[in-house]
Amino acid sequence: MKLLSPAKVNLFLTVLKRRVDGYHNLHTLFERVDLCDKITITKTACRISVRTNVPDLPNDSRNIATRAAELLKKYARVREGARIRIQKRIPIAAGLGGGSSNAATVLLGLNRLWRLRLSKTRLLKLAAKLGSDVPFFILETPFAEGRGRGEILKPIRLKGAKLWHVIVKPPFGISTKHAYQVFDKFANLNQRVRLTPKKPDVKMPLRSLKKGASGQLSKHLTNSLEVTENKKLIDIFSLKKRLLSAGALASLMSGSGSAVFGVFQNRQTAEAAAKILRENKRYQVFVARTF
Repeated sequence: MKLLSPAKVNLFLTVLKRRVDGYHNLHTLFERVDLCDKITITKTACRISVRTNVPDLPNDSRNIATRAAELLKKYARVREGARIRIQKRIPIAAGLGGGSSNAATVLLGLNRLWRLRLSKTRLLKLAAKLGSDVPFFILETPFAEGRGRGEILKPIRLKGAKLWHVIVKPPFGISTKHAYQVFDKFANLNQRVRLTPKKPDVKMPLRSLKKGASGQLSKHLTNSLEVTENKKLIDIFSLKKRLLSAGALASLMSGSGSAVFGVFQNRQTAEAAAKILRENKRYQVFVARTF
């Protein structure tokens, strides 16, 4: 079984209060894009094995795809195993949800391969145990509004809405855990400072999207976590400026970073901008579209 495992960007991300379980409540607008890893799953006798093309990426329980397969096997009391091969293309520690997508794709794939016939509702509950972004990929929808820690989802129907992006990964990554730790520290030191624009509202970017990509969108893209990485923020803001000067209608850091994306009018303008950004060999640059 060969499957695509897509990335995501966050068109809107407001981080709210820290919860007693250590997570944060948030409000976000997910967009699935066609920057994809490729996953091949083969049925085996009993063992679960995971391999990737990234030497430094662990294959054991530290890999969320391994945990997803083991969780489903235990939950459904499956005796069979699976050999899972992941061809990574989505950058790691970039805020693009590559690991979460891999986990969701493994759950969806094994549900079919093992003929479990588990409903999306059950798969969503399992996905929530693995990570905050995993449930979004289970939905298999282009756009969704997320609340809670990201697992409370509402699919968004945007008829004909297809955005073109240039996604740029700088030479450094940012771990999600560290990004939120710095966010908490920043919030404690700056309790009187608003971390996000006044009353950020996901309805505003949604209204802009329904009208098609335009310069108005830049007014409504929000990411609370852009204020947290002080030492790396200069590079991230520099990337945003470069994307805008290359023709982007809007630009934002995705999730906890470090990837930055620009929204473009069409494929031609996105490809032209990507060519400019690729002149800096330190960057990984991708052209992607709503998927």
